[in-house]
Amino acid sequence: MLSHNSTFIATFACKYTLIMNEKIRIKDIAERAGVSVGTVDRVLHERPNVSKPAREKVEKALREMNYQPNMYASALAYNKSYTFYLLIPKHDSEAYWEEIEEGARKAMEARRDFHINVKIIYYQRFDEDSFREQYTSCLDSNPDGVVIVPVDLETTREFTSILHERSIPFILLDSYMPDLRPLSFFGQDSFSSGYFAAKILMLVAFNEKEIMLMKLTKNGKVLSKQQANREVGFRHYMLDHFPTIKITELDLPVDGTKKAFNLILEE
Repeated sequence: MLSHNSTFIATFACKYTLIMNEKIRIKDIAERAGVSVGTVDRVLHERPNVSKPAREKVEKALREMNYQPNMYASALAYNKSYTFYLLIPKHDSEAYWEEIEEGARKAMEARRDFHINVKIIYYQRFDEDSFREQYTSCLDSNPDGVVIVPVDLETTREFTSILHERSIPFILLDSYMPDLRPLSFFGQDSFSSGYFAAKILMLVAFNEKEIMLMKLTKNGKVLSKQQANREVGFRHYMLDHFPTIKITELDLPVDGTKKAFNLILEE
């Protein structure tokens, strides 16, 4: 989960606190560093008015004493509540998305003592206007952090640029777009998944002279960087192991009807 100021809540909670593991006291740190208790307190809480030499002495003492802050106690001491948003495509009964929602809810339940709340909002998949409408609603609520399942790069960038401006941390889920500078990314290795798909296919199609690569597209382009990377992985395997097999591409428009798909497949 995320917290404000571009750090995870765990990182936020791990800032040096008065409550220390193994009963290390402020007095112990001060004696080790050769500074006053007040100086140690200001360093632990990242307060101003500490000279550089004094700060370095305290930080050195913390390292030497193997100081490990108490995350749980720290979070309780701050007594803050956090609201994180999960922006996810609207879906029917699909195990993939349902498990993501279940994971978010379990994380919230497991961190209940940290006063964490997770709100899930949905946008129409592959619909930029729907994505904009929902991220606007998210921004209006001033979240502490956001988990985003992206649409296309530029539309997602509109959202993440505002998040950066407001110092609201965000994580990308499912599709990795490093240009957006997310705090982290969770998802599969799309290149490897495409490579693996080709490998499995050729276990049964190794005697074929031609295979078909079907791609879901919008305006002639694939819908995500992940999908593009899967194709790269797929073609990489084919080039290495079955270079003579012809790959025929078939684009299926995302807004097409079932009847239209049938006509394309028949052709």
